[in-house]
Amino acid sequence: MTDRLSLSSSLAMKISSLLGLGLLAGLVGGCSLFRPAAPALAAEASPQAVAERPADPTPALDPQPPLEFRCGERRVELRHFGELATLGVDGKVFTLRPERSASGMRMVSVDDERTGIWVKGNSARLSLAGVEQPECRRVAEKPLFRAVGNEPAWRLDIGAHGLELIADGGASRAFAAAPLIVEAAGMRSYQGTSVGGELEALVFERLCVDTMSGMTHPNSVEVRWQDHVLRGCGGDPAQLLQGEPWAVVELDGRAVADPARVTLAFAADGRLAGLAACNRYFGSYVLSGEGLRLSPLGATRMACEPRAMEDEQRFMAAAARVTGFAIAGDGGLELRAGDRVVMRARRMGER
Repeated sequence: MTDRLSLSSSLAMKISSLLGLGLLAGLVGGCSLFRPAAPALAAEASPQAVAERPADPTPALDPQPPLEFRCGERRVELRHFGELATLGVDGKVFTLRPERSASGMRMVSVDDERTGIWVKGNSARLSLAGVEQPECRRVAEKPLFRAVGNEPAWRLDIGAHGLELIADGGASRAFAAAPLIVEAAGMRSYQGTSVGGELEALVFERLCVDTMSGMTHPNSVEVRWQDHVLRGCGGDPAQLLQGEPWAVVELDGRAVADPARVTLAFAADGRLAGLAACNRYFGSYVLSGEGLRLSPLGATRMACEPRAMEDEQRFMAAAARVTGFAIAGDGGLELRAGDRVVMRARRMGER
């Protein structure tokens, strides 16, 4: 017991000492995604300089932006430092160490194993002195850019702090601050360094379909970490729908008499509006992991010539069945009900 308390105190003192001296500000963050993080290396020096430098018994720590969770009424902060972490709860700070788990990332207090947190993706379970707390949900700002991939599942967030790569349900993380951004034709590269090695994200200006959800994204993404290349999709799918309105050219396989009179306009705030051959309509749309859904559409009540009224009825019926979308090779929009295309459109002004 004495040895254990001594070890706990030693770990806490090391973290407190480094925080107090401000040494963490100069370290580059990141945990190894596929193996334990290596100690941080200083800038290259000559063999003579290395030989003359006195040994530092304090292990280098690896700071990352804190993860914030809301557990019921409590707001907690989890901050990683290499293999260790600190957990801030109700004004108290606990030093945590990793503990083996079947999934996710589990860490417990070095002073009391009954206190700890088990993180799985954006949710977590918090225990304080053996008392389980309400389910925790991560509190985070929306990233500037997000990419996801499968087999194995991973996620990359690019934000103001830098690059954050999360894999294995949250069990593996890598962080690189202040990445170098390189622009090239049809591609953008983010290059950063973490203690575990180089972390690079290549964002290509080409469409990508998620292999699990079937959702179309505006960017294909490759994440390079150590000897691994993770491939997936990135960017907001809604960007593919928004912008210049669409003119509907086909409904259920039949041509529309006047595409300029059957239109779709997807607004950034989730509103949907346009012309339905005769009347103006309005509604909303929702994009989720399950696809694209259009709300029941309201419309004005004008009467038009029979062909326009027929097209309007077909448009309303097709819109009610939409479950997803795709972008065709020619840039056209396909609205689908399952695997069936129920509506084809092109940008207004395009032939």
